[in-house]
Amino acid sequence: QADLTLIRSIGEQKAVTKEARRDSIDKWNESSKLCQEIIYNAKPVGVSYFVEQALSRKYHCHLLMAIEYGKLKQWDDAQKHLELTTKIGQNDRFSEVDIGRVRMWMGKLHFDRYIDNCSTIAQDEQNGQNLIKAQIQTSIAWQKFVEVLNAGSSIPFDINLSHAHISYFLGDTHKAINLAIVYLIMHVKNISGRSCC
Repeated sequence: QADLTLIRSIGEQKAVTKEARRDSIDKWNESSKLCQEIIYNAKPVGVSYFVEQALSRKYHCHLLMAIEYGKLKQWDDAQKHLELTTKIGQNDRFSEVDIGRVRMWMGKLHFDRYIDNCSTIAQDEQNGQNLIKAQIQTSIAWQKFVEVLNAGSSIPFDINLSHAHISYFLGDTHKAINLAIVYLIMHVKNISGRSCC
C-alpha cells in the first residue's frame, strides 16, 4: 500500500509529494510493527519460516522509511532507521548484499546531507565530516560487494555511481570518472539485456 501511495502521487501530482512520502512512512511503520508481533509470537513455538519472512519484511520497511526520510531531508530520522536496518541485517539470515546495500544507503545519506548543507551553510569542519562518513560507509559497502562478486554473484550497480560522486567531491577525479564509466556500462547492459562491448 505504501508503494501504491507513491505511485498514485506521481500519477495525480506528476511528482511524489511530501504528504505521499509521509503517508508511505506511516504505512511502512505499521507494517514493521506487525512484523515485530509475528516475530514475538512465532519464536516461542519455533516457526522459523514466519520469523525469517517477518525479519526480511521488517528489514525492508526500515530501509524504505530511511530512504523516504532522506528525501524529506529529515536526516536524523533517516539515520535512525538505517541503524535499525543494520541491526536487523546482522542476523545470520541476511546476505552480504543486504548488509552492503544498507551501507550504500548510509553513504548516500551522508553525501546528500553534505550537499544540502553546502547550499545552506558555510563550509565547515562539521559538514566536511558528512563527506568523510559518506566515504567510509561507501567503502564498507564496496568491500561487502567485492566479497559477493568473488563468490560469483551479482551486486547492485548503483554502488558505482555513489562511489563516483563521493570520489569526485574528495578530489579523486580519475577514480570518479572510472567508476562512472563502469556504472554506465552496467546500466546499458541492464537495459539491453546484452553486452554493450
